[in-house]
Amino acid sequence: MKSPFFFRAILLISLLYAPSHRAEFLEMATDAGLDFKHENGNEGELWTVEIVGAGVGILDFDNDGRLDIWAVQGGPLRTADSVRTGDRLFRNVTTSENLLFEDVTEISGVQATGYGMGIASADIDNDGDTDVFLANFGANQLFENVGNGRFVDITEKAGLAGGEWSIGASFADIDADGLLDLYVVNYLQFALEEGKVCRNYSSRTTYCGPQNYAPSTDQLYRNLGNGRFENVTELSGIGQSSGRGMGVVARDFNGNGRIDFFVANDAGENFLWLNQDAGRFEDKALLSGAALNVYGIAEASMGVAVADYDRDGDPDVFLTHDVKESNTLYVNDGCGWFDDQSSVSGLATSSIPFTGFGNGWIDIDGDSDLDLFSANGAVTIIESQRTAGFEPPLRQRNQLWRNDGLGMFHEVVSEVAFNRLDVSRGAAFGDLDNDGDTDIVVTNNNGLATLFRNDTHSSNWIGLDLFNTDAHRHAIGASAWREANAREVRYVATDGGYASAHDHRLRFSLPNDPTDQFVHVRWTDGRIERFGP
Repeated sequence: MKSPFFFRAILLISLLYAPSHRAEFLEMATDAGLDFKHENGNEGELWTVEIVGAGVGILDFDNDGRLDIWAVQGGPLRTADSVRTGDRLFRNVTTSENLLFEDVTEISGVQATGYGMGIASADIDNDGDTDVFLANFGANQLFENVGNGRFVDITEKAGLAGGEWSIGASFADIDADGLLDLYVVNYLQFALEEGKVCRNYSSRTTYCGPQNYAPSTDQLYRNLGNGRFENVTELSGIGQSSGRGMGVVARDFNGNGRIDFFVANDAGENFLWLNQDAGRFEDKALLSGAALNVYGIAEASMGVAVADYDRDGDPDVFLTHDVKESNTLYVNDGCGWFDDQSSVSGLATSSIPFTGFGNGWIDIDGDSDLDLFSANGAVTIIESQRTAGFEPPLRQRNQLWRNDGLGMFHEVVSEVAFNRLDVSRGAAFGDLDNDGDTDIVVTNNNGLATLFRNDTHSSNWIGLDLFNTDAHRHAIGASAWREANAREVRYVATDGGYASAHDHRLRFSLPNDPTDQFVHVRWTDGRIERFGP
C-alpha cells in the first residue's frame, strides 16, 4: 500500500501589494550571471537541425528552495561530442532583491556534450531529488541526481539513449505504479550527409522545411525502478503512428483518471494519445477535434502549453505555429472534445506574422487570470536580415497576451522587454526569486539567453509545493484548486512548451479577498484533501 500524500510546504505567503494591471518585466540575464550563449554549429550548409534548438530547464537541483537553470547547448555538428562545450548548469545563489546565478556545471558532474535539443526533469527514483533527461540530435542522456548537488550519467543503465532526432520529453505515471514513465517526442529522419538543398521563391538557398524529410516515431518508456526503463513503444500502440513531433504534454484530457499525451506535430496532424488502461494508448486527436485547426488544416505545431484557463476544471491547449498560420487555442469540454477558439478569443490575427516555439500560461499581473507568452523566431530566412549579416537571419520579437477574464486575449505590445529581436526557441517558467510572480528564461538560437524578471506588483498569493512520501515525490500528475466562484485548477507538472522544463510548484493569485483561503488537492491516486488556515 502506498504511503499517504502530504504537503512538504504550502507556502502561505501573502504579499500585501495592490493588484497591478500592467505587466512589468526586466531583462537581466547579464546582471544575474546567466552568461549562456547557444551555439548552433552553423557551417554555411543550412542544415535544418541547426535552427531548431534549444530548450532550457528551471529546476531546484539542490533542494535549497531556490530555482536553478539548466541551459541546453548545441555546438559543432561534424565533430565528436567531447569537443563540444556542452550544457551548463547555473545555481541560484540569490540572497537579496537581485537575482544571481553561478556556473556549477563542472562541480555538479554534468557532462552533457551531445547536440542538445530539449530537457525534461522529474524525480525518477523517488529519492526526493530532481533528475534530468536530455533530448538530443543523436543519443539522448539521463542524469541521475545523487544528492549533494551532483549528477551521474546513467543513460546506458536506463536504456534511454534512443538515437533518433529527439526534441523534447514528458515524465508521467502512465500506469499508476508510483514511478514516472517517459514519453520522448521525435522529429525528422535527418542525416547531415544527405546534403539536401532547398530554395525560396527567389531561388536563393534556404533551410529545408520539414516536408522534405520523413517523419519519425515517438518513444514511450516504462519506468521499472532502480534507474531502468523498458521500451513499450510498440506494446502501448504509440509505435503505430509517425509524426514530426516537437512538443508533448501529459495530462488527463478526458477526465477518466488516466494520464494521456498531447503531441504537437510539425507539418502534420497532432496526436492525442488517450490512455485505454492496461498499457495501451489510442490516438483520438482527429475524432476529438484537436488534430486540425477550425478550417480542417494541419498546421506546423511547435510548442504546446496546457492549463485550465477558463476555470471549468479541465485542461485546455494552446499551440504555437509557423508564420502565416495563427496560433491555436483548443478549448476542452471536460470529456476530451476540443473546440478551436483561436479567432473568437483574439489570439489568431496577432500571431500570424510570427513563428512561435516556446509557450506557456502564466498569470503576469496577479489578477488570477492565466495569460499567454510565446517565444518567437522564424525558420525561413528573412532576406533583409541575411543582407544585414545577421546569423541566423531569423529574428523576431516575442509576444505576450493578457487574459481579460471574459474569454478574450489582448496582446501587450507596450512591454519593452519583449520588443527585442532574437531567434527564440525554448522558454521556461518559474518564480526564480520567490516573490510570488512568474519569471521567464528564454534560450535564443545561436544567441545569448535572456532572463525576464517579473517586477509586476502582485496581489496576495498562495504557493504550493506538494510532496509525497512514497510515489513520485513531487506529486507529478496531481492537481489543485482554491475555493472560489469558479474552479480554478492548477496542474503539478514540469512539461509543456517547447523542449523545456518548468517549476512544478503551484501558485494562486488572490486579487480580491486574501482571508480564509482554502485549497483542494486531488492526489494522483484520486483522493481529494482540503487545506487552509
